[in-house]
Amino acid sequence: MKRKYWILICVVIVVTSLIIINLRAKKGKSISVQVEEVKQRNLKMVISASGSIRPKRKIDVSASTIGKITRVSVEEGDYVENGQFLMQIDPEQLESSVMRIEASLKFANATRKQARYEMKQRKNELERIQRLFEQGFRTDQDIEIARTAYDVAVAKFEASNQSVAEQKALLKSARHDLKEVTINSGMAGVVTRLNVEEGETAIMGTINNPGTVLMTIADLSQIEAEVEVDETEVVYIKTGHEASVTLDAFPDTTYKGIVTEIGNSPILSSSVTGQQGVDFKVVITLTDTIPNVRPGLSADAEIIVAQRDSALSIPIQSLTVRGKKDIKDFNASDSLSDDSEDIEGVFVILDDKARFRMVEIGISGSKYFEVISGIDIGEEVVSGNYKAIRDLKDGQRVEIKKN
Repeated sequence: MKRKYWILICVVIVVTSLIIINLRAKKGKSISVQVEEVKQRNLKMVISASGSIRPKRKIDVSASTIGKITRVSVEEGDYVENGQFLMQIDPEQLESSVMRIEASLKFANATRKQARYEMKQRKNELERIQRLFEQGFRTDQDIEIARTAYDVAVAKFEASNQSVAEQKALLKSARHDLKEVTINSGMAGVVTRLNVEEGETAIMGTINNPGTVLMTIADLSQIEAEVEVDETEVVYIKTGHEASVTLDAFPDTTYKGIVTEIGNSPILSSSVTGQQGVDFKVVITLTDTIPNVRPGLSADAEIIVAQRDSALSIPIQSLTVRGKKDIKDFNASDSLSDDSEDIEGVFVILDDKARFRMVEIGISGSKYFEVISGIDIGEEVVSGNYKAIRDLKDGQRVEIKKN
């Protein structure tokens, strides 16, 4: 019995020793990592977006009357001057209307002239009868009849004045409509779109019908890129920010520009998953000239929203998150609220061990984060690989893998 007791004690000691040895082995086990030195770098925070280019100024030439197009004097791609003749809509109907109203105006003027003479005559007759009444040769009834005749003549003259005014207004409108069938350019520019040909019928716009857009004229001396930016990024963009634009048509050339407009209303779009995305329109006015430009060409833009020269920086992939309970000798808890359990930081190499260090991050470049505080120049931070950064423990031994 005593012998069995001692055997049991020996077994427990052996098992305990193996467990301790195994734990120490695991504790001392190192993990292979890549490191990068903390340096000063010039950083740019860039927001990328895509869209298309458009002229800064353009006009759609529409018909303001109905009629058949009898003449077109320009072609797509032609340059036109301000006021230059573009096309003619059949004026025959409107010319006839102008002639009819001119005739009606002449008749109204003649009627007014006749009414003026009659009014003058009735006035003279009333004055003559009043003088005879004063001499006792006319009665009150005679005066009343003469006054009524004069009042009627005045009313006729006033009506003829209204008729003349009405015919003048109709003639002005008819002449305006006749002028509108001769369509001239409202600005200097290039005919970027011609939608009609001779013989087609132009339709004027109404409340429910936008009418026929005959052609589009654009000033191609000033070009804009209209791009769509996600709601999470548009908040960083301000007017005046510099940008660079590339076109699919000229992939080897970059054009400079400046942000001149940021939309206030969102552009809603649905993705293939059915979720609705929210983008905002951003307009970039190009300061470089684009040869052989065509409105509507696809464009990709990179907008510089922040820039730092000689900024202390770390690789983007080095930044990770750990809970306070996972960090040895953590003494920054006073700077965090009780509810803040996750801390943003990097792993710094000290004596062949990875030590977690809380850092404050500024802007982000394409590959590096700006570090505002928490680390010094020349220190080495773990930069790879992803699995190593994800699994690293504070104080764990590491083996530096050369790139």
